[in-house]
Formats: sequence, structure tokens, C-alpha cells
Amino acid sequence: MTSAAEVFEHPALTSAAAALVTLRSAAGRIGAPDPVAALRHLDCAPASIRASATTVDAGALVVTAAQAEFRGGVERAETGGSAETFGTWADTVDSQYTEAARTAAETAALGVRIAALLDEMAMSAAAEVTELATAVEPSVAAVLTGDRSAEVVSAVSSACTAVIRTVQAKMAVLSALAAELEPLTAPAVDLS
Repeated sequence: MTSAAEVFEHPALTSAAAALVTLRSAAGRIGAPDPVAALRHLDCAPASIRASATTVDAGALVVTAAQAEFRGGVERAETGGSAETFGTWADTVDSQYTEAARTAAETAALGVRIAALLDEMAMSAAAEVTELATAVEPSVAAVLTGDRSAEVVSAVSSACTAVIRTVQAKMAVLSALAAELEPLTAPAVDLS
């Protein structure tokens, strides 16, 4: 057990951990799972993800501006002797700019959506586990004073298990998000 307050990236989880301190102590005395440790699996920093998404979005705007400048140069250059060959090459590069800008914009939008989902998930998990801890406060107090009756031990153990189940349910959402991120692992444009 640690006497210092647990600090999480997400402030709602820090508050939830503080609400679980006595449940955690009681759990340690009866050998039940540590409810605060379970919260670590949900820790996240949505503000950092939002900031990254904003940066990616700004990058998409730069690519779009570069594409417009490139397209303007192409239109001026296509009046030369090898305009057909140059035009074909320029159209390929232009489509790569378009694809890169589209992918960056989609990535930024997905980042904003993921940040919002993670934020909501952390806040709802924090509320749920805090409610679970509050509901068993009398049993937790009894265990902490040495009561090992089946009723109070069962209540504390059940609350710890319920915290873990809550965390597991929220983590299932993260698995679905991982599937959405999979397409972003490939390069947006093949420049070869």
C-alpha cells in the first residue's frame, strides 16, 4: 500500500483513486484485487491527443496550400513542349498531395473523436467505481477494524471485482478504437 495519493494522467481517475483508498486498504487485508491498480489500465491524456490532432490538422492545411501552389505551377508549365508527359507526372503528384491532405484531415478528425471517447470513458469509469466504493463503505470500515465475517469480506471482495469488471468493460471500447486506428499505420502516400 502506498500512503501518497495516486496520480493519473486523467484527473477523473485521480479523483476515483482517492475515493478507492479505503477500499484498496480493505482489499489488501482480505487478499482481494487492488481496485486502484485496475484503474491504471484506463489512464489516458485526452488533452494531449487533442493537441496532436490539432497539429495534424494544421499539417493537412499546409499540404493543401502546397498542393494549390503546385497545381498553379503545373498549369503554367503545361504550355511547354513536353506538356503531355509533364502533365501526367504532375497529375500523379497532385493526386498524392490530395491523398496526403485527405488522410491527414481524417487522422485529425479521428484523433479528436478518440480524445472525446477516452475522456468520456475515464469520467464514466471514475463515477461508476466511486459509486461502488461508496456503496460498501460500512463493510470496508468493518474489515479495517478487524471484522472478517463472511458478509463484510464478501461485500468488499465483490466491490473490488465490480471495479475490475467496470475497467474491463471500458477497455473493450479501447479494442474497438484500436481497429479504427489500424488503417492509419500504413503510409498515406507511396512516393515511389
